[in-house]
Amino acid sequence: MTEAEFKTELKNPTGGYLLFGGEDYLKYNYSRQIAKRVLDGTFDEFNHIILYGEEFTPAALSQAIYALPMMAEKKLVEVRALDFNSMKRDTLLALSDVLSTLGENEHTVLLIRADNDLFNAGKLPKNPSEAYRELTKFIKPVMLEFPTSSRLKAWILRHFNDNGVDFPQELTEKLVEIAGHDMWTLSNEIDKLSAYIKESGKTKIDASDIENVVCKTVEYDDFQLTNALLEKNKKLVFETLHRQKSSFEPPNSMLSSVVRLYSELSMVELLSRQGKTKMQIAEASGIHEYKVGKYLKSIYGENPKKFKRALELCCEADVKSKSQYIGTSYVTVERLVSAICALFCR
Repeated sequence: MTEAEFKTELKNPTGGYLLFGGEDYLKYNYSRQIAKRVLDGTFDEFNHIILYGEEFTPAALSQAIYALPMMAEKKLVEVRALDFNSMKRDTLLALSDVLSTLGENEHTVLLIRADNDLFNAGKLPKNPSEAYRELTKFIKPVMLEFPTSSRLKAWILRHFNDNGVDFPQELTEKLVEIAGHDMWTLSNEIDKLSAYIKESGKTKIDASDIENVVCKTVEYDDFQLTNALLEKNKKLVFETLHRQKSSFEPPNSMLSSVVRLYSELSMVELLSRQGKTKMQIAEASGIHEYKVGKYLKSIYGENPKKFKRALELCCEADVKSKSQYIGTSYVTVERLVSAICALFCR
């Protein structure tokens, strides 16, 4: 189900919904909207049941679903912070069985809010994960991904308008440049900026207000190591590598971030050579438009053969790390990073 289709469903929510995807702010916002639609103000403390990951069991969820609402037509059951990635298969199948009873309990609306780092949907639509397949047999999936630049700008303008503050459209890029793309952070900074403007007696925000009030956010795509590689700064790369080793960052996590980086860079480089625009590349690759822009800057002027070789090096390291005799080690990561630096770094 798309976000637009879900907005239509919000007029009369029924059954169950799985909110998943990268943008946690939207999950929070839509869960509040569902609560407003389902709950009528009558004994809401009894008719809004929330199960958190540490207290979740299939039996507890079943009890919550079957329980009748108190003095109301419907009740809302929410599941939050549940770690699907480490869930045992028996528990997942038991959860699926519980979800199959939703049809018998029309008085219950169920909402599962899947945190981005606790739920892997797999490669949709062709190769979904087992968790995604089991859940969506009985509840409706709603993917909430990071908004495109145009949608993010429109959301910023609406947020300021809701706060009763005049915010010039041409300043949206400046706000994002300083505060970043995270909607939670932007929401807080917008509210803070709105309060400041109202308190100061001004009617319209200008660039100096953003510079004086909004906190600078340093954004990272995955790990500091991959950002250092994007900058092609050898000194920074090895300083970061040493720092992550010293803090016992798992080598398999470090390796996967490097492999993902050059897989995405190679894809963007190929699509760019085919003449596609930043927006077209984002749509074709599934990579966020903001990240595509950073990638395009990094690949500019580089020989395409370098990306082919970097991808070969990543594949070799990945295969070696999966050997039952070798496994992922810091040596594997260091050798891969050294070879990539020889290709790209200053």
